[in-house]
Amino acid sequence: MKIIKLTLIFLLSFVFAYGNLNNFENIKNLVANIDETTYINGTKNSNYILTFKRPNQVKKEIESPELNKGEIYIYDGNQKIVYLPFFDQITRENINSDENEIIDAINYILNLENENRELAKQYNEKKLKEIIIKNGTKVGIDDLKEIDGYLMPFKFTIYDNDTKIATLLVKKYSINVSLKSEEFKLK
Repeated sequence: MKIIKLTLIFLLSFVFAYGNLNNFENIKNLVANIDETTYINGTKNSNYILTFKRPNQVKKEIESPELNKGEIYIYDGNQKIVYLPFFDQITRENINSDENEIIDAINYILNLENENRELAKQYNEKKLKEIIIKNGTKVGIDDLKEIDGYLMPFKFTIYDNDTKIATLLVKKYSINVSLKSEEFKLK
């Protein structure tokens, strides 16, 4: 589960920090369709829709594998809500600092962009190939494309030291879509 969190943290943090250096604060939300391959305890593939709304809401909806299809994970401030369709069960819990890494990392990366213009310049010139985030995780960045005036990464490779943990391929981004607050609630 920590690998998934790190992956989500980096994807969201990096996109918002470097999406459009002059106006990244104009991104209020985004939706991304992601194919993820993890390499711990064998190779596992999944696909999910990731929705982020500033300042602290994240929703992950699993589309595959079939066993996990329909699972929903919502992080809203210090609360985590999980829906498991297999059990038709919703759980709510307050999250500890480890699980709140998503919000912490977004804020960390947003502040880093303001403090490191050289890193931002390398990204805009498509020369930045990897970044090391706060917890020491190394993230490779590939396949940058312009979407709605923002330079967005479409491939990430996550490493713990030199061990490849996961690869994320973003199939599609939607930026500043109409989202309602109900999007981050389960009934």
